[in-house]
Parts: sequence; C-alpha cells; structure tokens
Amino acid sequence: MGSIAIIGAGNVGQAIAGHMTIEGHDVRVFSRWERDYAAIEQRGGIALSGDVEGSAMPGLLTTDLAAATVGAEVVVVAAPAFAHPYLSEALAAVLEPEQLVIFQPGVLGSAVELVGKFVQAGRAPALVAETATSLYTCRLRGSAQVYVGAIKQAVPMAAVPSSRTGEALARLVPFFGERYVDGGDALQVGLANVNPVYHVPPAILNFKTVEDAARLPQHTLVTERIGELIHALDEERIGLGRALGVEVPSFWSFLETSYGVDEGSYVERVVAGYGRQGFPEPDSIEHRYFTEDIPFGLLTWSSIAAQIGYAMPLTDAFVRISEVLCGRAWDADGRTAESLGLAGVDAEGIRAAFVTGALPVAAV
Repeated sequence: MGSIAIIGAGNVGQAIAGHMTIEGHDVRVFSRWERDYAAIEQRGGIALSGDVEGSAMPGLLTTDLAAATVGAEVVVVAAPAFAHPYLSEALAAVLEPEQLVIFQPGVLGSAVELVGKFVQAGRAPALVAETATSLYTCRLRGSAQVYVGAIKQAVPMAAVPSSRTGEALARLVPFFGERYVDGGDALQVGLANVNPVYHVPPAILNFKTVEDAARLPQHTLVTERIGELIHALDEERIGLGRALGVEVPSFWSFLETSYGVDEGSYVERVVAGYGRQGFPEPDSIEHRYFTEDIPFGLLTWSSIAAQIGYAMPLTDAFVRISEVLCGRAWDADGRTAESLGLAGVDAEGIRAAFVTGALPVAAV
C-alpha cells in the first residue's frame, strides 16, 4: 500500500481520504482549521455511502502541512480553487522533487501556478499535475458523512510539463486504478473543466431561489432554454481552446465520458447525469458556484480571451452580472492572465507555458 496526503477536508477531501483509508493506504489529511476535524474525531472516522460504502479513520488529521506531506508518494489538493494560490506557495516550500502533487480538481492554471512558485522559491519542482474535474462526485450529507454519487469512469489529467503525464498516470494507478486518463496538456485539461458552464447559468438565472436558500436540486433548474444557454456558453469555451491551439470536449461529451449519458435533449441529459445525486443549488452568494466557478473559471477564460483578441460576450456578461448580484469585483482575487504571469503573452506563448511549465521571465 502507498502513502497519500489529502489537502483539504471538505466533501471531496473527505471522500478521497475515507476511500483511500478503506483501501488500506497510509492517509494523512491537512486542513488549516482544527474545526474541520471535530466531526471526524467525534464519529471515529469518515462514513461513506453510495458508490463507496464503509467507515474509516485516516492515519493523521493535522493543521501542519509539512507533517501531512513529508514522505507522501502522492499529494492530492482537494481544496477550493480560491485556496490554490495560498496552497501553491506553501507546497512549494515543503514538497520534494520525487513527490507527485495533483490538483483534483484543478482549474485552468493551477499546475502552472505551482510550478512557478517552485521556481520563485529557488527549488526543484515536484511532479505537478491537474485534472479537469473531481474523480469523485460527492457531497457531505451530515457530519463526517459523505455520499459518493459516482466515481467517474474517466477523468482527463495532464502534468506540467506534459512530457511527464505518463509517469504521473502510472504513479496514480496503485491508488485510483486506471480512471485517470491522458488529457493531452494542462491547457487542454484546464479548459476541459466544465463546472462553470453547468453551475453558473442556472444559479444566475434562478437567483431568487439562491437568495431564498431554497436548495432546489440544481438539475431541476435547467429548462430547455437554459439548456440552450449552457450550450452557447460552452461553445465560447470550446472556441477559446481553438484560439489557443487546442481541442477541448464539450459539456455534453463530458456527460457521456463521466456518466455514460449520450442521448436525449439537453434537459434529459442533465437529469440523466445529475438526477441521481440531486445535489442542491447554491444557498448563498458565498457558495463555490459563485466564489470558485466565476473568479477561477469564467473570469480566467475571459481574461485570457481578451488578451488574445477572442470574443466571449456571454462569458463576459455572466462575469459582470454576477459581480453586481454578489457585490464583488472578481478580478481583485480571481485568476487572470496577469496573476498567472502571462500578461502580454500571445496565444502561442500561453500554450507553451502550459505545455512546458516555462513561464516568461516576468512571471518568475
């Protein structure tokens, strides 16, 4: 059995930690806050139901990042996207070159950002990779109780540099089997994250139910016309990929690859993919569908697109409308071409940074 560190103790972090412990691995969990462990300690472990059944207590629950990661073969970052900048700086100070760190899930630029932090720290980087989405579709349904709606059939992954993706995939097999697949490069994988495409339009267009904290199942908010809007927003994301020289799968292809859904209207496919889980819509403007999918999703796409002269009017509109609704200026803390060190870089240079990890001199 192997040693694995999980960074983050939310629903995804607990799902991975519980599953890996049940499988017999040496599991360490890091969170910045001790309160995240109270329910786990009180229950005597993490209880999993759904696609994974059982209960297990990880070997270590700690607020010490170095203690969690020392000697771990694999380090899984399962924290929200808004924590990635802080975590990247901290991880670059403690990880060693022989370790593998994977953002699971990542958002466009997570792996590139971490490689840059290693360079800034004057240290040889670990092997860094990211996925387009979480392998585990899951939600907390009580204190230290995680419902695993599905373990996806295949999740694209890429390392930075992309020449080491095969090595990263092989090192993950003892833990997750062969469910991670070669996603090409980190630009393709980052742009393949379809969460903003599905999460944001229904949340924005049903905003009263967010304000009312109605917690309706997200999939029930997708009407045929909202399905058309999801499709149109998705087309802008795909077009940005082409403008940067890569092909990325559609949201509908994602449903087929992840959940085996390959037919029906837009609404029928959404229901078939997500209906079984019945996960609720956002219940406040602090929900990650706003605080993650917009400043580390739509905003990032919009920023890079504007820099290379590619128009994304729907994406831009959702960013601006959400700023008014949420009372936020997302670019203050979100991920942009500038925050990635790619300001002024053309499409070819942006892709090169994601493929090789070699950022422009100004970035490091």
